[in-house]
Amino acid sequence: MVQAMMDLHCDTLTREGFPGGEREVGRPFFDQSRYQLAISRLPAGARYVQCFAIFVPDGLRGAEAAFFDRYAADYHRQMAADPRVADCRSAGEVESALKAGKIAGLLTVEGGSALGGKLERVDTLYQAGVRMMTLTWNGKNELASGHDTGEGFTAFGREAVAAMEERGIAVDVSHLNDRGFEELLAVVKKPFVASHSNARAVCGHRRNLPDAFIREMVARRCLIGLNYCRYFLTDSGEGSREDLWRHVAHFLELGAADCLALGSDYDGADIPGDLDSVEKALGLGDFLVSRGLSEEMAEKILFGNAWRFFQQVLS
Repeated sequence: MVQAMMDLHCDTLTREGFPGGEREVGRPFFDQSRYQLAISRLPAGARYVQCFAIFVPDGLRGAEAAFFDRYAADYHRQMAADPRVADCRSAGEVESALKAGKIAGLLTVEGGSALGGKLERVDTLYQAGVRMMTLTWNGKNELASGHDTGEGFTAFGREAVAAMEERGIAVDVSHLNDRGFEELLAVVKKPFVASHSNARAVCGHRRNLPDAFIREMVARRCLIGLNYCRYFLTDSGEGSREDLWRHVAHFLELGAADCLALGSDYDGADIPGDLDSVEKALGLGDFLVSRGLSEEMAEKILFGNAWRFFQQVLS
């Protein structure tokens, strides 16, 4: 099937900071031959939108702003220098990029510690092009607590969520712990995102969403990106496209037909061999159709649902 694809999360931009992630000289971060996401492996004419996250590690204390600023500048410089891609900040810019045959990039953040505990940095991130932010990583920060911890939201975290919604930065709950998710529901006024999270009923990892949370997100017309990480696909830690399909089927049973999208976690996770590169992901449309989905439903998962959501966020 002819398809467009939108991916809600990859760690490609900050991959260089981790073992084996050293960049090849002379190649942009989004086209490293050793990375899972390399745009030169996309077929000609692919209509592709990628959310590029600046991953802010939990261990940074006091240096988060400088870390973010460095990678935001790196992102904008490299995107501007390559005619194959477009650095987008609005729905109109994404549409223009796709019409011109370019890969559309959106800047996001993984880890609300990028705010450094300062509410005015919500505007700083927005001005830098950020259009979605994962509130936590695994640990605790100034906003809330990730899935490795048991605490909930701080007063600053509640203020930050309100400021993000007002400014136009989508709230992302992937990595947020269960208590934090429940507390968030009393704070948010707009639909939110789980950019790279699967179904806990299919794979019991606490990074995944329990059914009650999925139903709540469906009711609120939120967005959920399927994560390809093998440890979030199956309890055995193996994983394959077949296991991804089990998550798709479960989400659809819970009514998530208009909420389900893709959130690969490329260059930040251990991914099964049949999903571990961007060109393999492009085969997901035909794969889902082979499992009984209509082409229309497959297109919604690959592109349509995420695009509808971001048209609202980016307008």
